[in-house]
Amino acid sequence: MAEQHVFSVETWAKADKASSKQNHVSLSLPEQIFCWTRNTAEQGGEYLYGEATGLRTLDPGHEALRHANLNEGYPAQYVRKDESDDAVPVDTILYGVAYAGVTLGRATVVTFRNNLNKLLLTPLQPADPWVIDAVRFGDTLFLNIVKLPEQRPQGPDQDRFTYYGYKFEALCAGQDPAAPVDSTGEFATMVQVRLGRHRVLMAAEIDAWEPPPEDCEGDESRGEYSGYVELKTYVLPQHPRAEERLYREKYPRWWVQSILAGVPTLVLGGRDRSGILQKVERLPVTRLPALARERGFPFDAARLLRFGDAALDWMAGAAAEAPGEQLRFSYNPDRRAIVAEYLGPGGEGDMPARVEAALAAIQQQQQQLQQQQQEEQQQEQQQSEGGVEEEEI
Repeated sequence: MAEQHVFSVETWAKADKASSKQNHVSLSLPEQIFCWTRNTAEQGGEYLYGEATGLRTLDPGHEALRHANLNEGYPAQYVRKDESDDAVPVDTILYGVAYAGVTLGRATVVTFRNNLNKLLLTPLQPADPWVIDAVRFGDTLFLNIVKLPEQRPQGPDQDRFTYYGYKFEALCAGQDPAAPVDSTGEFATMVQVRLGRHRVLMAAEIDAWEPPPEDCEGDESRGEYSGYVELKTYVLPQHPRAEERLYREKYPRWWVQSILAGVPTLVLGGRDRSGILQKVERLPVTRLPALARERGFPFDAARLLRFGDAALDWMAGAAAEAPGEQLRFSYNPDRRAIVAEYLGPGGEGDMPARVEAALAAIQQQQQQLQQQQQEEQQQEQQQSEGGVEEEEI
């Protein structure tokens, strides 16, 4: 693809600074349209579309977890997630759409939340590279997660620290501290949300709910997910620089991740360096920008939304020049720019074919539903006509 397909973050930042007061970008309240559970690896790892069995209930006594030892069970009781599970393809969402019997409607972007997290946080984390694969069919841009090798050195305890997060989630859900910690299962919500000019169909993994819904498949449950909760652990800062990292890096990340999926509540487990919980607190997601500002480390949440809207607009335009073909969007920290690369037919990856197959499944499901509706209408009409004849006799 030609070199002109470059989105300069620095150029955007200068323009945004000059016009930010006039350029308001809104984020609608996400509307849940479907959900799924993925069984654990031991259970077979299947996707159970329309089922909320994987959604955990937040234990009402979670705030009493102070002094809990997050090391318990490590490593013998730790069932690790396969690396491939961090990059689930976008067609997983499309098969959910087909199963639910809904349509893509006017969605202009279909993606997992992971991609939007990376995109929106770019202005605040300009040193972090990322890659997103894409293909456009019609007016819709489909985005695939691409997992990069770790850019920062990973210490020998990184696996343990990852375990701490899953252990905290399990304890908050009331799991026996001696039970295995299995990270291979999940519950995910599928939502529709409007980000500026873009109608986004997005899937996101959810940690817990208070209380859980009895069923999430029917129309009566759509939009009713104000009880979703994100569960996070962090190291309690012991010096000013660590405190600054907490508010400058983690608070914006938690805000973006939660606000995109409509999650209103964070439950945070503050631990010491030995893995002992010293603090458990609840925070409303909407208060995170204000709390960071009060501590002297403000971040402009509205600016992140403006950047996401502008970057998605550029990505959709670049993909429109090669409809049905796979593109790779890469953020280059050295250039402070997003670069679009056209992979071309026979190039790396099979994303277009996978998305086309899933779209065909949606179309087939819609045709079957239409046929079923027509048959039901015909039966009703025949019954109605039969009733009139009997009255005349």
